[in-house]
Amino acid sequence: MPNPSSARTADPTEAQELAEITAADRRSLAAQTFLGHLAFALVGPGAVFVMRRVRGHRIEGLDEARRVYQRAVATGRPTIICANHLTKYDSAFLLHAFGSTLDYLADFRLFAWNVPAVENFTRSLFWRSLVYLGKCIPIDRAGDAAHHKSVLDKITYLVARGDVAMIFPEGGRSRTGRVELESVTYGVGRILGALARPQVVCAYMRGEKQDTFSDSPAKGDVLHLRVEVIEPMSSHTGLRGARDLARQVIIKLREMEEKHLAETGSPAEGARMGETG
Repeated sequence: MPNPSSARTADPTEAQELAEITAADRRSLAAQTFLGHLAFALVGPGAVFVMRRVRGHRIEGLDEARRVYQRAVATGRPTIICANHLTKYDSAFLLHAFGSTLDYLADFRLFAWNVPAVENFTRSLFWRSLVYLGKCIPIDRAGDAAHHKSVLDKITYLVARGDVAMIFPEGGRSRTGRVELESVTYGVGRILGALARPQVVCAYMRGEKQDTFSDSPAKGDVLHLRVEVIEPMSSHTGLRGARDLARQVIIKLREMEEKHLAETGSPAEGARMGETG
């Protein structure tokens, strides 16, 4: 994978102006990155072994996804990955799709930061440790505005200084098994609005046996992945601009879903449920 270090122009000073994070937060994120990189020689191959050997999954479109991602990050522009969301482990499969263990060991900034829901992955010491080492910033979806702003500011800071982040614009797993335009959250729009000339790597991934949401893909399922890069822009500012940018992303994901379903057949409609993913 090409190393985009020389192409990236954002520096930490510029990033600090974009997001209000404290010096303690910056030190904490740097330490998390260092320890995650240190542990990745074990964690990365272990995760791939579970996905491919234990669970028996294969990703169709992996080679093309890596080519698209390589071209995107090589531009040096602030980059966010946005994807549909059907299982708790979507981010792990997407990270595997976008780079090899050696790619990430060579440049750990390309291993995207994630924003998992607190209730899904922090109930045990094992998961808390794995989430920490996997460059995650957990978010409490029931938290107050200050908590949500803190998480978004950290992601904005990281992306502005050359890291990549992965966001699920729907905010949780789709209860219908389809990309839900009305469920889009505006966090991704706020991040994009704070960055200079950002680009979004839109990823649509679905298992052949995936009719609706689930904890994980069915064992042995083949996951189909398609990836496109867009450059969202808006003439609006503030909340209106954030909404506009977020809508552009979710609409692109819906379009990618329609193409996928037209080629492979429509899945059974999942029943709507009250709980969140």
